[in-house]
Amino acid sequence: MDFTSIEFYTIAFFLAMAFVGLFVRQKKTAPANSVISPLNLTPSQQEGVSKLKLRANDNGSVTIEREGLLLCDGETVNLIVTIIDDKITIQEKKGKISAFGGKENVYNGQVDVTFFLENNKNYLRYESSVAGQWCKLAFVNSPGNKVEKDLSY
Repeated sequence: MDFTSIEFYTIAFFLAMAFVGLFVRQKKTAPANSVISPLNLTPSQQEGVSKLKLRANDNGSVTIEREGLLLCDGETVNLIVTIIDDKITIQEKKGKISAFGGKENVYNGQVDVTFFLENNKNYLRYESSVAGQWCKLAFVNSPGNKVEKDLSY
């Protein structure tokens, strides 16, 4: 085989691609899991506050608190969670929407969840379609750990 032939360079190219393919492999990730959790809503007196609070509990669960939800009476809010390894995406969406409208009030929501990895750093993206806000944070689920983050537009 001649070094100037096209066959030589074609074979060399494919061998180089096979060699690169052996060393460059995509990281194996776990399949995505999805969870839907309804927020337990309570009336609030604070207006203009839009915060997300996470608190790690002794039993391994995490309490998610959401302050400053502006809702009509009778509306509900669900958290739709997608988990891939240590990356968690939470989408806040209205569940039951009031057909009659009515006066808007400020509510706080709270839910206990168990999908955070224990004693490990979890990367969270929280998106609120209710308020049109979002935030990103890292959270270690170890007992007593707390984090608070303002949501932004």
